[in-house]
Amino acid sequence: MKKSILTLLLVLCCQVLINAQITEGHFTYKIDVSSDEPDMQMALGMMQGSKMDLYFKDKMTRVEMNMGAMMNFTSITNENDGTILTLMGGVMGKNAIQSTIEETEKMNADKMPKYEVTFSDETKTIEGYNCKKAILTDEEGNESVFWYTEEISISKRGQNFMNEEIPGMAMQYDMNNNGIKMTMTVSKIEKSLNDSKSLFDMTVPSGYKIMTPEEMKAMGM
Repeated sequence: MKKSILTLLLVLCCQVLINAQITEGHFTYKIDVSSDEPDMQMALGMMQGSKMDLYFKDKMTRVEMNMGAMMNFTSITNENDGTILTLMGGVMGKNAIQSTIEETEKMNADKMPKYEVTFSDETKTIEGYNCKKAILTDEEGNESVFWYTEEISISKRGQNFMNEEIPGMAMQYDMNNNGIKMTMTVSKIEKSLNDSKSLFDMTVPSGYKIMTPEEMKAMGM
């Protein structure tokens, strides 16, 4: 079951590239995870305080996901030169993957779930943005709800979690998988960045082991 939580979270650890009326900024998502299954309570307790931070500027993006005591994940994507740096830290140590958008898209081509997308007339406001509702249903019947705004456009290249059929940027995700429910909602928006140079630096930090995607896959990650 703990593996199910990591799988659900890693689906969201992705490369989000934003080109919009807002040309740079920092979005913070709060993360709530719950389950009705008693044997999941200890693992869920380790998820307390989880959040995701999204930074973007000039077709560059940085996604940081802090999964409580379980795992930290950082993904930096530069659409200008097509490069991606992924950093993962947790019980498996500190590991880094250097790749390209093209390689990532090719590797994930047959791995991502197939969804049926249903658009709803429901709307709500999140952090001042008018959001519409889309329901994604996978082949096993699991439903995910995306509340998205068309006031911010998103490049779909190099990422995994945004369905191509959903326009704009998702401001809230409600996902269900194997009895685990996770909700991510934008809770804070900053429309400028103070230190964009270091945020989008592709240098592998000291202490990280550089691995290939194949090596990470062999480790079950």
